Amino acid sequence: MKFQFDLLPQEYKSLPRDNLGIALAMIVLLASVSAIGSLNFQNKSKMLAKQKEIDAAKGKLSQLYQDAAALQPPLDRIENLRRSIEFINSNLEAPGTACVDFLSSLEKTVPEKVFIKDVNPKDFTLKNAPFTIDGEAATIYDVLDFISRLQKSGRFANVFLKSNATRSVEGGLVTQFSLTCNYQIPTP
Repeated sequence: MKFQFDLLPQEYKSLPRDNLGIALAMIVLLASVSAIGSLNFQNKSKMLAKQKEIDAAKGKLSQLYQDAAALQPPLDRIENLRRSIEFINSNLEAPGTACVDFLSSLEKTVPEKVFIKDVNPKDFTLKNAPFTIDGEAATIYDVLDFISRLQKSGRFANVFLKSNATRSVEGGLVTQFSLTCNYQIPTP
């Protein structure tokens, strides 16, 4: 013998059939999937818009860095110029200035028809050092004028004509000469 007990109350036994429950479940499932899909699409479009803003901001920041770098002083060029200036300043001190003074004093005394070929020694810092000046002139009178100008300059003393010779060139004669003198360094 079989016994069967039904313990469910009567109001629960009148529920609709299973087809309606399945249909409702499908509707809920479709609504959930479509809501999730639309939210996912909306989030992706928002993320894409924000990524474009981030890329634009990165581009502006990169441009700002480039502009800031362009405004920075070129330190390597400044350092090279500073070293060049220091080098020039150190070389403008003796013997460079002595050479400039000597050549300036010599240039003021050279007549127009006299050509200087060589000056020895090349060290212009020695006080009252004897110098030899070799050159050519149009005539012996130009050489004598040069000697006179050297003596009157106040910078050259003991000017003597060491040797002179005449040589022939196209259209005339040229007097070669060699002088000795002492250059007196000016006191500052």
